[in-house]
Amino acid sequence: MNGQHDAPAARTYGGWQAERVAFLFGLSGRRALLLAAAVLAAILPVATTDIGQAAVMWPLALILLAAAFVRVAGRTADEWVAAVVSYQLLALRGQHKFRSGPMSPRSGEPGTDLPGILAPLTILAVPSSGGRDLAVACHRYDRTYTAVARVEFAGIGLVDSARRDQRVSGWGGLIAGLCTESQPVIRVQALQRIAPESGASLRHWHAAHLAADAPEVAGQVTGTLLGTASLATARRESYLAFTMSAARAHAAIKAAGGGQAGAATVLLRHLRSLSAAIGGAELTIMEWLGPRDLAEVLRTAFDPAAQAHLDGRRAAARARCDHGLEPEGLAPGVAPALSGPAYAEARPGVYLHDGVASVTYWVHEWPRSQAYCTALAPLLGEGQRRSFSLAIEPLGPRAAERDVMRERTARHVAIRMRQRTGQLVPEHEQAASRKALQQDAERAAGHGLVRFTAYVTVTADPDAVEDACAALEADAAAARIEIRRAWFSQDIAFAAGALPLGLGLPKRRW
Repeated sequence: MNGQHDAPAARTYGGWQAERVAFLFGLSGRRALLLAAAVLAAILPVATTDIGQAAVMWPLALILLAAAFVRVAGRTADEWVAAVVSYQLLALRGQHKFRSGPMSPRSGEPGTDLPGILAPLTILAVPSSGGRDLAVACHRYDRTYTAVARVEFAGIGLVDSARRDQRVSGWGGLIAGLCTESQPVIRVQALQRIAPESGASLRHWHAAHLAADAPEVAGQVTGTLLGTASLATARRESYLAFTMSAARAHAAIKAAGGGQAGAATVLLRHLRSLSAAIGGAELTIMEWLGPRDLAEVLRTAFDPAAQAHLDGRRAAARARCDHGLEPEGLAPGVAPALSGPAYAEARPGVYLHDGVASVTYWVHEWPRSQAYCTALAPLLGEGQRRSFSLAIEPLGPRAAERDVMRERTARHVAIRMRQRTGQLVPEHEQAASRKALQQDAERAAGHGLVRFTAYVTVTADPDAVEDACAALEADAAAARIEIRRAWFSQDIAFAAGALPLGLGLPKRRW
């Protein structure tokens, strides 16, 4: 009798919930004011017994109600008005455009010159082990410090389900280790981008290994193949960014000497402690980016055409190093002062920068049903320049308990109110209540809770960007992920979705 073992079923994932701004009965403060104004406008003609006012006040009440509750493309009318007014105020002052370099020379000492919300960032050079500097992006207003690692991973697309679950569990263990009280690392960003391969490394290798007596025909054939290699291949770059809050690490920074030097020391200490957890997630840290490396990542995001030249410079420097020769010319990478675009313009639905156009989407809704761990793969696609960014904010046990109990209470009250008024309870509310109860049970069992959001950015020539957007929307629909274009905030969304700087999660509103 032969024994047979059934293959274990692939694990699925779910349970995510949208974060709501609950000021009054699940309404934001602005929507609650609109609702109150609508009620006052409706009852004013009745209270004053002036029916003539009804012709004006009652239509106004309907308009206010529509502004508070009617949604267009996922936003209510009041949210659209706020976004349009904010953008127009910036456009009137010319702040939706950015000029750098010779078009707008800076006064004072040279430094990082980045547009929009990136302007407060400064790239610091911090001495680390191995005799090389580590790049730390310092945000002088938020008082945060971010270090970025270039990572590689084995992937999960072609392995068995047990191996997939193991790798996903390793990533979960890395995040769960940050869900502690007073953890100074407040944000983790995982960014992956896909871009056409420049072929610079192949060309330099070919030039270095080409025999002097090689047939001319063989050289021509090889040169043709190398010339078309970038059209048929693409490369994926993966980055992990860890952001530390100076406010949470105040005591440790003070003990380390204070200031930026003390903050960098504390950040390095926490990065070393995270190395084991990163290895447990089967992520290989290729390098912690130095100042010129991080500046190159930013520069190639703003100006993709510079990628081939920078790759060629890096390949030439690596070839000379392999032969024991001293590097000559400019060092690989980009000076931090040149990391930004020469020109950028934020339009309502697109972000123009250095001859290309980018459109960023934010993930409005994750799959409602259970999903496999490969659900995000279609968003990166093939043959287009895309980037996917996942920003995660770990919550401490007390904050997690407070959020879960608030969610459970809100769901319970909503169901009880429907039951008392004789209404049927929709299945989606019952499912949300069960999810909140399950989250509370998992939290009590020691699991962590996080806030997270995701962005997808597609970059193409201005005349082809809409076709690239249509392809991205089709891929997202196939993955059962609902994405929305970040209208009137494309420059902010680009900073969160295409740059590994630890941005992307908005602060909580009252």
